[in-house]
Amino acid sequence: MSPRPAGADGPPARAADRPRTVLMCPGQGAYLPGALRHLREVPAVAEVLATVDAHAPDRGPAAVPVGRLLTEADAPGPEELLRADPLGFDLATYAAVVAAATALLDLARPWIDAVLGHSVGDLAALTVAGAVTVRQGVQLLRVRDRLLRTAELPAAGMVATDAGADRAADLIRTCGTERVRIAARNAPAQTVLAGPDGQLARLQRALLDDGHRVTRLTSRTAFHHPLLGEVHRSFRRLLRAQPIARPALAVHTTAGHWAQTPAQLRTAAAAHLTEPMALHHTLLALRQAGFTTYLDSGPRALLSALVKAGLPGCATAAPLRTPVGVERIRQRLTAVAPPHRPGRGAW
Repeated sequence: MSPRPAGADGPPARAADRPRTVLMCPGQGAYLPGALRHLREVPAVAEVLATVDAHAPDRGPAAVPVGRLLTEADAPGPEELLRADPLGFDLATYAAVVAAATALLDLARPWIDAVLGHSVGDLAALTVAGAVTVRQGVQLLRVRDRLLRTAELPAAGMVATDAGADRAADLIRTCGTERVRIAARNAPAQTVLAGPDGQLARLQRALLDDGHRVTRLTSRTAFHHPLLGEVHRSFRRLLRAQPIARPALAVHTTAGHWAQTPAQLRTAAAAHLTEPMALHHTLLALRQAGFTTYLDSGPRALLSALVKAGLPGCATAAPLRTPVGVERIRQRLTAVAPPHRPGRGAW
């Protein structure tokens, strides 16, 4: 049995004989065409994909089912899918993380103590922890899609840079790009910025002139930004009507705190719209609380790379960093498994 979930003010009770492990759920960047193609027959994965497609009937007759997006290598890439079908992109991102994290949880449940979401990955983390169902997650993303489509938002987006947050803040002030905000402090040398396209492009040029790398992120708008304030308020009102279960795993947020009560969990589900993230400080707090092993449920190992940069000496694994089958996942988990790990998982 896993340790009891966290209370409102602290982490789960420490298992006496081992350090603690957190399962990380990425957000944008987690969609990779065909990422689950070697796992399509795994019951936990198949169930998630089938549920997502069953409860998203309004994407139009030409929309590619999420199950196909994640199990066929020639499915549309992230930018193409986002342009053609923004809701499909959101659903595929969510389904990829929930399916992968559920699969990892089935294999490693005895030694996973908490889940950590990153950006919209908070909704996947809540699902994996058992606070909301997959059906609820799909319904919430459909509502969010409607709110984003009907909001009068300017063209806006997000970029990642290797500039530190302090240097980025200096350039925001000196470039007159005050509508650009720091969306995420991911690591000492990775900051995410969000804002209207015009000011974001001006700041991007200033960062490049300053010798920094800058990457435009595949994002439908400027998440973690006050631009989405009205969307956030509407989404929060709708969340109040959603039943929230007591999570089976402790839930930590990139806002830097444990979420346990229904109100805290609802706040976590909506935070990606307007609240900035402080992943680096969150990881430091988790390390201080005894979390020394970090499992990344996404492809490309995006979050585990940030852990390696910010928490040297901690164990990390990204078992689905490339599309692989169950046995290869087990091998990758073995590298970080506690010595006393019981069993071989559910498959």
